[in-house]
Amino acid sequence: MDLLVLVAPLLMAQAPALQVGTPMPQVHQQLLTTGWSVSREANDSEPLSPRQSHLKQRIPALITCSGTGSGYCAYGYSRQGQNLKVVASSDGPLLRWQLGEAWYGEGLSQQ
Repeated sequence: MDLLVLVAPLLMAQAPALQVGTPMPQVHQQLLTTGWSVSREANDSEPLSPRQSHLKQRIPALITCSGTGSGYCAYGYSRQGQNLKVVASSDGPLLRWQLGEAWYGEGLSQQ
């Protein structure tokens, strides 16, 4: 059996090289450039407020934002059957991201 066939699924499951603190518009462009697309969940989500509508126009991967507190927002991407969720402070700095069951980023140890 070809080694690439055995290793390819492991390589595809690696979390993207994101950096905490990167502005969300830059993260969005980076993900699109590296083959990620807006997830079905994000495409199907409806903004809950005028603020979210404006944000979704700028970053179509928006799923939802919290209504109170720090205003964290969730964004969704997919690639080759993988789902990636990204959490940022509105359209501000990237805080954390999830690929499969593993979470990465601020306040989390990488797995």
